[in-house]
Amino acid sequence: MNFLLSFWRQRNYRIAAIVALLAIVWLLSGVLSAGRDAAPQINGAASTKRAAAENISVRARRIEAQPYTTRVIVNSRTEENRSVQLRAELDGVIAALPVSEGERVAAGDVICEIAAEDRPEKLARARATLRKAELDYAGAKKLQGRGLQSEAAMAQQEVNLAIARAELKRAQVDVKNLRIRAPFDGLVNRRAVELGDFVRRGEECATLLDLNPILIVGEVSESQVASLQPGKQASAQLQQGQLVEGRLRYVSQQAHPVTRAYRVEVAVPNADGALRSGISARMALPTGDVLAHRINASLLTLDDRGQLGVRILDEEHRVQFVNVRLVSDDSSGVWVAGLPAQSLLITVGQEYVSEGEQVAVELEESAGDLPAPVSRVDGESRGYGADLLKASAGVGVKQPDVPSGAVAQEPVQ
Repeated sequence: MNFLLSFWRQRNYRIAAIVALLAIVWLLSGVLSAGRDAAPQINGAASTKRAAAENISVRARRIEAQPYTTRVIVNSRTEENRSVQLRAELDGVIAALPVSEGERVAAGDVICEIAAEDRPEKLARARATLRKAELDYAGAKKLQGRGLQSEAAMAQQEVNLAIARAELKRAQVDVKNLRIRAPFDGLVNRRAVELGDFVRRGEECATLLDLNPILIVGEVSESQVASLQPGKQASAQLQQGQLVEGRLRYVSQQAHPVTRAYRVEVAVPNADGALRSGISARMALPTGDVLAHRINASLLTLDDRGQLGVRILDEEHRVQFVNVRLVSDDSSGVWVAGLPAQSLLITVGQEYVSEGEQVAVELEESAGDLPAPVSRVDGESRGYGADLLKASAGVGVKQPDVPSGAVAQEPVQ
């Protein structure tokens, strides 16, 4: 007690004690006031969060699945249906060339004619020889009936008759082969001889092409060939942008020994001859039908595993994330598979909601979904964005195996 009294009598100590006491009181007042304000602030934040959740609103649209024909896109080229090199079957001089290069001919038309020389006379001699052999055989037959002709003599007469008939046939064939004729309707693409040229047996006279139908040919990989069915409708876009349609008429049963790819052919009508052989093309071959939805590409997103998907709403308007498979992309959007046949797709606000969250919904008018393309390849979108989208979806953008090989199995409109 004496210590406190002596301490208080000292003016400096007394002032210092008063200042320290005031400072402690001030500090304690701040801590107490902070504690009183903390609970209202926490309660207010929770209330604000609940209010924000209750006020979340998204826009959605009802979409329905449509039948969609998937296709393999193949780098291809046009080819003639048939190509024949017309060759001489006789030695001789070219006496006439009735048709010119590039001219269309019908089956049976004369393309080249060889000089007859003495072949008509040989034909006349063969006919006379046969006539004599027939008379000799008839006389020998009568003598045999009377018992005046031996079996050996009769056999010799039969041999003579057969030789005469063979010589006549050979002479007739030689005269017929003087004219080299078209075996089918086609176009004389190249003429290898000129008037006055001497040709030997087996030498080429002209090349005849059959361009109706024209063929679109290419090669598909071994992983794609099993899904192709001959007779299905197919299409191709030529280098000039022209779109043609035909039917898949042939799928090879044997792979190319180097590329391990299979040859395919699509027959396209070409009655007017407008299509030429050797034009580059991109061919779409049908592989099957799936149920798919057409949506805007901006609605696609990735989940935590990096899988492609979209956000939809259930009957209670709770958010669901559904993984989808990219079927194709075109100018009107993307086609995806994996959604329920009838879905309520979130179109606005999908990035601000989480799975399982219940939201308020504002329905949009349907934009009138386009019919799924069947076999056309025009309007295809193959830009950088489309390739990037396929890569994120796990769909490889394949490069051609060979110059005429298969590319991505991505159908397009």
